[in-house]
Amino acid sequence: MDNTARIILHIDMNSYFASVEQQANPFLRGKPIGITGKNQERSVVATASIEAKALGVKTAMSTWEAKKVCPSIILWPGDPEKYSDIMHRFNAIYESFTPNVEPFSVDESFLDITEEAEDYFGATCMAQAIRSRLYEELGEHITASIGIAPNKLMAKLACETVKPNGLTVVRPHEILDLLDRSELEDLCGIGPRIKERLNALGIANFKQLREFPRENLEREFHSYGTWLHEAALGRVASAPLLFKEGLGVVTSQQEAKSYGHSYTLPQNTSDPRVLKRYLFGLADKVGWRMRRDGVVARRVTAFVRFGDPSTSLGTGFSSHGEQRTFQEPTADGMHLFQIAWKILEPISLVDVRLVGLSTSILSGDPTQPSLFKKERNMTSVLSALDELQHRYGSGIWKRGATLQTEFKSRSSGFHFDHEI
Repeated sequence: MDNTARIILHIDMNSYFASVEQQANPFLRGKPIGITGKNQERSVVATASIEAKALGVKTAMSTWEAKKVCPSIILWPGDPEKYSDIMHRFNAIYESFTPNVEPFSVDESFLDITEEAEDYFGATCMAQAIRSRLYEELGEHITASIGIAPNKLMAKLACETVKPNGLTVVRPHEILDLLDRSELEDLCGIGPRIKERLNALGIANFKQLREFPRENLEREFHSYGTWLHEAALGRVASAPLLFKEGLGVVTSQQEAKSYGHSYTLPQNTSDPRVLKRYLFGLADKVGWRMRRDGVVARRVTAFVRFGDPSTSLGTGFSSHGEQRTFQEPTADGMHLFQIAWKILEPISLVDVRLVGLSTSILSGDPTQPSLFKKERNMTSVLSALDELQHRYGSGIWKRGATLQTEFKSRSSGFHFDHEI
């Protein structure tokens, strides 16, 4: 089978954090639950159970709004280590069917089963076999929706069409029909802002997007316009900055697409000194994880969430996030902090309740020595500190600038509170 005729599975665990907790705790089964950060009163719902979603609770709702919508909801503190363990277990199941497994997030993976399945009938049988293994090894309350299509973008869209516990097959000749049954924002890579700009051009659906002159899209969106045109035809393999490149899945060691931490502050603040300390601490956490995994980044995204309830945003609180791309990749927490603070400093930082940053555009760390002695010295210092962290744990050292900063509950590497 040639490289343009792949068969890709996208497997997405349903209400993942919530279903894991329901599998582990019979008391929670059949009840509306919301998984939160440890500081529940100042957190958001990271995942709502199927029962909670049926009653109107949405992911990223503030906990107070979730209680208002569903007074019977049970708020349950998340357990990232448990979710990570289950993630490794279900990816191990996938790898028993094909070596071509690409984790996309903590609860989603892509599988290239082109060679193993041979055709879409074989792919459907394999998907059902995977579902049976998940049931047997993880339990009946941890379910998955599966999409099958010729590329990752269409497989993910197919997966979203039937939830929970759905199985959707989209063959090459059915792609345009799938797109025309979908809303613009259903496609991974088209967010609210892109949708608004498309609507302003008179584009409200994928048929209109296909028929819109490509050169006009490129004039409006530049290279993204090219992607939008191809996406409307179902011909692109992935979404910009969201998937790795290629028609099939990528199984290199660089599995992470981004590294990030966010933190809900003990109390809202407008003091830039406090925000800088927390941001600096988060930057060091991100830098340490990147160096541990041997990667560097060329993009930093910084974001804050304010303490002003704003139901128009759907999350309960207004947010602001921007990103910067730079030439020289880095995994140094100091550099990450400096870039992130340049992003946030011009913003009116009043009544901030959450701060965070993430890195992306990752590559392997070339470990090329710097031409400058000061930077070489800093690299040596970080290497020594990393060795201490490997041996004694990630909290073994702190910068003097962050001594007054105490993260009272674990900042979330799974972005419990992070929603840009």
